[in-house]
Amino acid sequence: MVQREYAGVNGAGPEYEVVAVLGANTLLDNLEAIAKAHELCNRYGLDVISTGAVIGFALEAAEHVILTDDQTEELDLTWGNGKSIVKLVEKIGRREGLGYQLGEGVMRTAARLGRGSEVFALHVKGLEPPAHDSRAYNSLAVGYATANRGACHVQGMSYAFERSVTMPELGIYEVQDRFGVMNKGELVARAQDLMSLFDSLKLCKFMLYGGVKLTHVLEWFNGVTGLEIGQAELMKAGERIYNLKRMYNIRCGITRKDDIVPARMLGEKRQEGGAADNLPPFEAMLDEYYRYRGWNESGVPEKAKLWELGLVQILS
Repeated sequence: MVQREYAGVNGAGPEYEVVAVLGANTLLDNLEAIAKAHELCNRYGLDVISTGAVIGFALEAAEHVILTDDQTEELDLTWGNGKSIVKLVEKIGRREGLGYQLGEGVMRTAARLGRGSEVFALHVKGLEPPAHDSRAYNSLAVGYATANRGACHVQGMSYAFERSVTMPELGIYEVQDRFGVMNKGELVARAQDLMSLFDSLKLCKFMLYGGVKLTHVLEWFNGVTGLEIGQAELMKAGERIYNLKRMYNIRCGITRKDDIVPARMLGEKRQEGGAADNLPPFEAMLDEYYRYRGWNESGVPEKAKLWELGLVQILS
């Protein structure tokens, strides 16, 4: 009999990321409990992706007895337990007990717990990855590693070009092979520059799937501003934005050592599905990305690149 404890949940229904990270990621198959957890995330102002990821981390830590009974506060942290998952969202939102630590994310929680929990604390630069697997789209490995805020799937959104989108203006005349390796670094860089424009112009990135091209964006931009710039100049603005963010991160100590992807996403095969045996060849793609960007081997933009973009003043 279907459990009806969470019937009548208020608010918007769950979308893909919600069902994936609060549902599949925790082995929770009760849609009503997922919807309740989603509602609580909205009410507490919690990011759904990070919340689902840190709860999944807690369940695995409990499975490996890294989280002990006194730390779990008598919650039954077994996979798929809807009551406990919903309760954990409440505790995170209220910063109560175990929720206080989990609210710091997987990186800090694993650093505190230790005992091998770092292995399944999946993050890039402290940000938990969404339900887009880099083993299914090779470019995502480089995209996650080099995204300025961590494992973000929309800062570059290169997987769209490995799925169904083309962009002739950027030399992407056909949908890219999602398991390919050649030119994936260039693809990621171009996509990041393009998405920097979309972010700055407040454009919905899903318009890519509706057939919006760079030509349309340029026409709208020139029409609104009264300028008459070309595609190359517009894309250079996106490149400038991305490099400026990178230089901020460099000042914060970010280098190649931080441009990484969790080992599980590089070394453990999925075993089933359309990407069952694929593992992204990460280092080769990252090297190509740096070369295309005009960054050195440590991931720092070369002085010549900063001159080209009009950013050399930030070196002083």
